[in-house]
Amino acid sequence: MTFLLGSDMRLPHAYILVVTGLATATAYVSESELSQFMTNLWNQDDNRASSHYVRYDLQGHSHTGHSGVDNAPNKFFDYVNEAHLFHKPTYSTFISLLNNYHYMTGTSEYQTTSEDAEVTSFLSQISQTNVIKLTQQFLHSKGYITGSMSDFLTTLRKIWFDFYPRSSHTTHLDTSGFEHVFVGETTSTKVDGFHNWIQYYLEEKRGNLNYLGFVYTKQPSIVGTHFLWHNKIKSLSSFIVGSSPEFDLAMYTACFFARRDVDCRFSMAGHNMDIKSYTVPFGTYHDLVATAYIN
Repeated sequence: MTFLLGSDMRLPHAYILVVTGLATATAYVSESELSQFMTNLWNQDDNRASSHYVRYDLQGHSHTGHSGVDNAPNKFFDYVNEAHLFHKPTYSTFISLLNNYHYMTGTSEYQTTSEDAEVTSFLSQISQTNVIKLTQQFLHSKGYITGSMSDFLTTLRKIWFDFYPRSSHTTHLDTSGFEHVFVGETTSTKVDGFHNWIQYYLEEKRGNLNYLGFVYTKQPSIVGTHFLWHNKIKSLSSFIVGSSPEFDLAMYTACFFARRDVDCRFSMAGHNMDIKSYTVPFGTYHDLVATAYIN
């Protein structure tokens, strides 16, 4: 098996052949259509945390690379109102997933019955939000998926939660799109993935993460950070501070279908955005999420 993360194969003008367990379609979504959809998604993210509930401290500017120089003596997060945020159903079910994985690549993953139930609970909770309803409707209208919300949740479970080998040099099912993007992973030398503010906050609170400084900031509430996690370096990790779990999943999923393996550019609430998402072929279903992040 050979897995090419970020293959050089490209289809022109964003015409992407999408093969899912539900539909096969050649679809085109213009940048203006993506912008309209993403802005609507942003405006409908009722669970997004405002600055009243989440505050952070940028401190010193850092640079990408493998330097461990600490330009931030304090923690990145100043304050998170856990009582208000983390009892929300999509937050609480999301957080329950974060301890289900081995962060070291090469270690086989196995999902217990209770962990499988936690995935089901998370998908059930996010399916009730406007963000996921809008995403299902948008992808359905463009021919990327067919069927009901239940079918869409099956697709989300497959592309985000199915395990596969991170490297072509192993047969260990040691990763998934969700683990890589939302939880983070480590190799023998560095951190891979890790593009979620909630996981960042929780791991910093536990003492597993040392914030070294910010690489860049841009709107809306996007920060590129440099940090150590389990004593391994992450040269640059980007995330939207305060976005809900369902919003991140929806944004990345829309780009995964509409612009897989190419730049996903759009304007969201008046701000230019660029998402990278890459696929990995595995099994008989369809391509799975290899990674997705804000560029």
